[in-house]
Amino acid sequence: MNFNKFLQILIAILFCVLIPLGVEAVVLYLEPSQGQYQLGDTFIAEARIDTEEECINTVEANLSFSQDVLRAVDFSQGNSILTIWVKPPEINQELGLISFVGGIPGGYCGALPGEPGEPTLLGRIALRAIDETDTKQNTKPHEKIAKLQFLDSSQVLLNDGLGTPAKLTRKGAVFTILAEKLEVPKEEWQEELKKDNIPPEPFEIEIQQDPAIFEGKYFIIFSTTDKQTGIDYYEIKEGKRNWKRVTSPYLLEDQDLKSIIKVKAVDKAGNERIAEYTPEILKKPFPYWIIIIIILVLVIVGWIIYKIIRKR
Repeated sequence: MNFNKFLQILIAILFCVLIPLGVEAVVLYLEPSQGQYQLGDTFIAEARIDTEEECINTVEANLSFSQDVLRAVDFSQGNSILTIWVKPPEINQELGLISFVGGIPGGYCGALPGEPGEPTLLGRIALRAIDETDTKQNTKPHEKIAKLQFLDSSQVLLNDGLGTPAKLTRKGAVFTILAEKLEVPKEEWQEELKKDNIPPEPFEIEIQQDPAIFEGKYFIIFSTTDKQTGIDYYEIKEGKRNWKRVTSPYLLEDQDLKSIIKVKAVDKAGNERIAEYTPEILKKPFPYWIIIIIILVLVIVGWIIYKIIRKR
């Protein structure tokens, strides 16, 4: 074998070995990845994604946190690239778990140059530094390490029409919780709430009926987003009934569809947006012409009767 032939084979082997190393995986990560906080501090950790130019459409995220050192106060969907929440964020403080499943209709292939907003944000987690272990044991608090990390059960699906799981890299965060309160505790989450004075985005109420849902009865669907702190809950009011908290889809109490329906979206800061649906029967203008005809008929009849009486 001459040297040139040997060199060609060597280059081919290196090409096959090194090229796969250059293939990037989708990355789930947390920002900040580390930090130092004192007892009582409330701070925000952002769950983010780097698609590495892959096109994705679904994210299932399962995170664990040190529940004896951290309390998960809230989860904000504001400004998330996820627009459909198949499984809204759930927090289990006892087990130290946070989970959600979200989708992106049409897929998402990463941030575009100059794109505004938060093109990598999945959601923001509000955490408070606590020390329940030492409190229960009546011992002096000591410095602790708290972890927040994506579990192996987390996955991202490619937008390839097949739901193929993407090759995934998970990066967690490590926080140092100081032994004692050195100053006034931080309240990053409360500060975010105070800054939010913008209501949720406008939305519409849709009346639907499906034999496979609610036994074919009328129901409504509704959804909106809030770009600042995220949607907290929805309330509904049918006609003169009281407001009550609901989720979409919602089975209507008035199956005759004669009531005005109002749905209120409330964000984490308490800002509200109300959508209203007016039944078709109430949209039709009142037939005043009928009243006019009746009055004219009564006038004519009265005039005729009057003439008859005068002749007698």
